[in-house]
Amino acid sequence: MLGDFDLSRSVPILSVTFLAITCFLSVTVPVLALYIFRRKFHSSFRALLIGIADGITLEFMLCNIIWMLLLLIPFFQNNPLAYAFIGIILGCAVFEGGRYLMIGLMERYQIPFSGLFLLATGISGMNSLLRISIKSFESFVIAITINDTGLETLAAEAGENAVTMLQAIEPMLTCQPYIYLMNGLDVFTNLLFHVSACILLYGIYHKRLPVYYLPITVGLRLLYELPGYLYSYGQIITNAYIAEGIAILAAAGIAYLAYQAATTNMPDKLASLTSEKHQAFPDFNANIRKNSIRDNANILSGRHNDDE
Repeated sequence: MLGDFDLSRSVPILSVTFLAITCFLSVTVPVLALYIFRRKFHSSFRALLIGIADGITLEFMLCNIIWMLLLLIPFFQNNPLAYAFIGIILGCAVFEGGRYLMIGLMERYQIPFSGLFLLATGISGMNSLLRISIKSFESFVIAITINDTGLETLAAEAGENAVTMLQAIEPMLTCQPYIYLMNGLDVFTNLLFHVSACILLYGIYHKRLPVYYLPITVGLRLLYELPGYLYSYGQIITNAYIAEGIAILAAAGIAYLAYQAATTNMPDKLASLTSEKHQAFPDFNANIRKNSIRDNANILSGRHNDDE
């Protein structure tokens, strides 16, 4: 009944380890980015909320709606390659158009240039949590269950559904462990891509960059997203490392483009990122050592030496 399935197999320990690392990175990298950008650039927290809203409504919910609507068309039901291409093209156009509108919303609330970094953190953070984190955590739990319980026991408990269950978990037993680690790498490239795209669209919105940068950004988003989907559907790209390599090149390309655009067309905005020097709080211990209690009170009230 179970065919040629080897019920003595288990998920490699290295795969379980890399799944745990990916789950950890998908949560900690966005939090660390939030801490760094807030501390270094004093980015507006409101921009983070706008980015989270963008990540949930446009990047996640609207994305699923687009894919579901396309499946209602018979042509796409029987043509996975066209389904992947059209879905990603529509998605990238909508997502980058939505990012443009979110930058306009930032301007409405008078959020400065530094807010772009938390806007990008909100978008990429939601991508990491809702896509990478959830899927990796589910796979991690399944892997632990398989190794602790054993396939033979699980197949017996599944009964008539044993074959379906074993076919579903077969990729976890045969997948190269480093494939799971690449999902952790995606957390970093995702953040880099979204920071760069926000900078480019900010320049377009404020007319610092020509309008043709918008289709360039959409095209790079397409190049970044498409390889992973083609690999998932087994179309054209059948090697996970090639798909990941193309995505990394797309992220590096848009990062370089954003760097060149910012340094050439927005140097004043880059200068505004310099942390403001805050006036140091009075050294009470030094004042107590040098002055009386009454003198220290006068220092704080600005009346020092008035009585002399």
